[in-house]
Amino acid sequence: QAEHEGKVQILLLGDSTTEGSIPRLIKPQGPHLETVLEQLLAAEEGLPPCHVINSSLSGEYIRRLLDSGRYDRDAAKLPGVDYIFIRYGLNDRARVKDFTTAFPEHFHELIARLRKDHPDALLIPTTVIPFADEEASGEINDLVRQVAEKEELAVFDIYPRYAAELKKGHNILN
Repeated sequence: QAEHEGKVQILLLGDSTTEGSIPRLIKPQGPHLETVLEQLLAAEEGLPPCHVINSSLSGEYIRRLLDSGRYDRDAAKLPGVDYIFIRYGLNDRARVKDFTTAFPEHFHELIARLRKDHPDALLIPTTVIPFADEEASGEINDLVRQVAEKEELAVFDIYPRYAAELKKGHNILN
């Protein structure tokens, strides 16, 4: 029996801030983001059991995800995916020429692939966390919102809450 059978399947796609690369280095035995999410969701009354797949990778950006073959290998054929959270932009901004034009194009391309491969999944573009400075984060998040609007998808805007928590202590959520 597959691990996901009878469970809501949640796929996370993103960079190190979604992978949780630093927590994985500091405490390799975890629990890591995907396990914590499963535990938090299990604690909510009335929710079905969930299985979270964290297919994020440190240093990743959309073009690399698609061109490296990693998307085809790790995400395209996953069975029964119900929700896909997509958080890219930090590495795209650093590595992609003509970021403000190319990033939305790449994001639209990824969404098209996800819709083809996972037609029943709800796609959820997610804003970046306050990792870069406020101006850079704002630029990325504005583009995420523009893509989501054109694709008629709701954005999961984690930036404001994350920024508020960081005021309580450096790296408090990191």
